[in-house]
Amino acid sequence: MKRRDFIKLPAFGVIAGTAGYASAEALHEDVTEVGTQLRDRRPVRNMHDFQAKPCLPLRVGYIGLGMRGYASLKRLSRMKGVEIKALCDRYEYPVRRAQDYLKEVGAPPAAEYFTSKEVWKDLCARDDLDVIYVTTPPWCHAEMSIQSMLAGKHVATEVPAAQTLTDCRRLVDASEKMGKHCFILENCCYDFFESMTMQMAQDGFFGEIVHGEGAYYHYQTDELRAQPMPPYDQEANPYYRVLMRAAQGNIYPTHGFGPVAKAMNLNTGDRVEYMSSVETEDFIFADMIKEMAQKTNSPYFKQFVGKKFVGINSSIMRTAKGKTVFVDYNTTYARPYSRIHQLTGVKGFAMKYPTECICQGSITPFSPQKLKAIRKKYTPELHRHIGDLAKRFGGHGGMDFIEDWRFINCLQNGLHIDLDVYDAAMWSSITPLSLWSITHRSNSIDVPDFTGGNWKTNSPIDLSLRNGGRNTEVLPESAAGAQ
Repeated sequence: MKRRDFIKLPAFGVIAGTAGYASAEALHEDVTEVGTQLRDRRPVRNMHDFQAKPCLPLRVGYIGLGMRGYASLKRLSRMKGVEIKALCDRYEYPVRRAQDYLKEVGAPPAAEYFTSKEVWKDLCARDDLDVIYVTTPPWCHAEMSIQSMLAGKHVATEVPAAQTLTDCRRLVDASEKMGKHCFILENCCYDFFESMTMQMAQDGFFGEIVHGEGAYYHYQTDELRAQPMPPYDQEANPYYRVLMRAAQGNIYPTHGFGPVAKAMNLNTGDRVEYMSSVETEDFIFADMIKEMAQKTNSPYFKQFVGKKFVGINSSIMRTAKGKTVFVDYNTTYARPYSRIHQLTGVKGFAMKYPTECICQGSITPFSPQKLKAIRKKYTPELHRHIGDLAKRFGGHGGMDFIEDWRFINCLQNGLHIDLDVYDAAMWSSITPLSLWSITHRSNSIDVPDFTGGNWKTNSPIDLSLRNGGRNTEVLPESAAGAQ
């Protein structure tokens, strides 16, 4: 695309603010420049199989203590050898809530940070932290993760890890330069059915997997009809959730894409070469906002009247080995919750939603008895070891607990992690690349190789308890915080 043609693209307005770009020109230049930078890039080190020095005790800091951060803190406080050392949030009350919980379980109070927007940097600078959990709004993830790694800490970041292609590259650069893990907290990779299909894929059940499908179908429009509790500013969750409907592209790709990518060995034997994206106009949300503004006379709803919103985004990808992946995003239109999670191979097929379905060598789904035998055979060792406890503790049915336990166990034992910085970067790059495609009439766009060529030899995901990595003890609730 020629530079003079930028003026033909529509203005982004509020869409740009959510997607991380000030203009269509900025988006185009970012995608072009990063693609060039990564074309012949050679990694400083390969973080895929990187084994850091064991951390025991493991000293943890949190940036962001809303729903996700607070729930994570409660899980980690149950794990022996974990010390919660520092807490940070934009507001004081989440820090107080976290401190109250630590006191309740008998853990020492943590250092507090909430006095300014930039105070998280002081937490990063502490010399008594091994890992920082970044559980803030999405537009904060990349910068906070990068600065944490540059300060010498491992990072666990909520999804997506970045919103611009430059930030995806910067995550990789920081991780490799410092030799620090950047673990993307994609909990759906540890859900029971998804993890089982990963094991099945590695054991050859599907044969060659030629097509995968994932999605994030999570109807939320009705939830936004009620005026939320304060605060109402642009840093708060209610404001951001409305703006998500104004953002073009797939702004939340990893729940559907991550498990499919792992099952199809993307970044570990194959990679996505290019993608294209298309999306609908908005046929409901702007009218709902206008209706609520008239009904309530609330300044909260009035601030969104007249804004342009979008509908459903669909993206299709092709890999270096000639396979395809479909990823969909819809939180506006009413339909049952689904992440699809569908794998089509030359020998077998699996799909999670709307009901679990597996077949092999036939179009006839396995019977309930056969499915039970499949689960018994292919449930990964990780889930056999911690799955029952995870279900009791909860967190999206237990997958959150498995995710945290696995990461903590790897750090305590100096083992390489399942979801590395290359996954974080590539999965998150779907957001800016789908936006680029949308603003270029759904033309295809190359997906950069963040691994620097190492995808050809990187080993697939292994959900076994390798090297004896099963020793992170989970304390009973009555003993949480006691180390």
